[in-house]
Amino acid sequence: MLLALFADGGKMPILKLVKVFTEDITLDMNDLLSIMAFFAILILLIMITGWIFDVSSNLFLKILVVIGCICGIPNTIISLLLFIGGGFLIVPAAILAIYLTYWYFKGGADYPMEQKPNIILKIKS
Repeated sequence: MLLALFADGGKMPILKLVKVFTEDITLDMNDLLSIMAFFAILILLIMITGWIFDVSSNLFLKILVVIGCICGIPNTIISLLLFIGGGFLIVPAAILAIYLTYWYFKGGADYPMEQKPNIILKIKS
């Protein structure tokens, strides 16, 4: 996954996206796929962090999950079809991404609140 962050000779793909807006350059298909892979990996890391810390889902996180799916699905399909980087090495990450997508759309850590029993201490004197 880290290869997508440092693709194209060590340049970060997000810098090419910035150059599109600041300079007069165009992106080809490889640049677009590397930028999408960058966003997919970044959003997957955000999703994993939220899952570890048991964060409840909100609208912002659900929008991030949708963006991650839009960016990740084409890269996963291309990787599986062309066997880029071993092809099947991406399967565990895809399964984790599918589970995390389900977890976030289900509501994340929205557990029903349980009332805790009151503790009454009796002090003997």
